Amino acid sequence: MTCSPSISKFPVRLSFAMTINKSQGQTIPNVGVYLPEPVFSHGQLYVALSRATATSNIKVLTGTHDENKQKNKKTSTSDT
Repeated sequence: MTCSPSISKFPVRLSFAMTINKSQGQTIPNVGVYLPEPVFSHGQLYVALSRATATSNIKVLTGTHDENKQKNKKTSTSDT
C-alpha cells in the first residue's frame, strides 16, 4: 500500500488593510469598509468613503448592533 501526498489549491488575492486615520490623504482605487459597530463620528465615515476614485468602487459591510447579544455574552454564575 502506497501513500501519495495530495495537493489542494485555492485562489489567493493580495489585499491590504489600513485604519481610517492612516487613509487620510490617500487615493485608493477600491475601498471596502467593514463596520461591525457604529462609526465613532460622521467625519470618520466621510474620510473612509471619500478615498475611493469612483462610487462604484466602494463596498460597505455593516453589522447589526443587538442589545440582546451583548446581554447574553455576560457570563452568569449558578448556585449549584
